[in-house]
Amino acid sequence: MSQRQDQTSGEPASYLEMTKEQRENAKAHAALLSGTAARVAVELPLTADVDDFRRVLAARAAR
Repeated sequence: MSQRQDQTSGEPASYLEMTKEQRENAKAHAALLSGTAARVAVELPLTADVDDFRRVLAARAAR
C-alpha cells in the first residue's frame, strides 16, 4: 500500500496538506465546476463531441 493510500481519510485528496479553509474553498470550487459541466452536458445536442463540450464549458467559465 502506498503512503498516499495510508493517509487517506475518505476525503478527496486528503494527502494534500492544506488548511481547513483551503480545503473548504477547493470543495466549493469543485462543486461549481461539476454543476456547470452537468448543465453544459444537458444543454448540448446528442451530436456534440468533446470539442463542443470544451468550447461551451470554457465560455461558461469565462462569464
